Amino acid sequence: MELWVNELWLLATALIFTVYGYVIGVKSNIHKMSEMVIDKLIKDGYLKTRGTGKNMEILKWHDTDQNK
Repeated sequence: MELWVNELWLLATALIFTVYGYVIGVKSNIHKMSEMVIDKLIKDGYLKTRGTGKNMEILKWHDTDQNK
């Protein structure tokens, strides 16, 4: 009986950390994919930006320099 209880704790621990790893992986993947989509939209000209690097900001459609 004691061996069965020890195995149950190991199984529970494995399941908890598997779920935790999956959740962290999904969150990281969502962040990477959204960054790739935004970069592609900027490259293709669908999003207007101002600045470069960490100072880059995405402009609203009516905030472009053409309308000023």
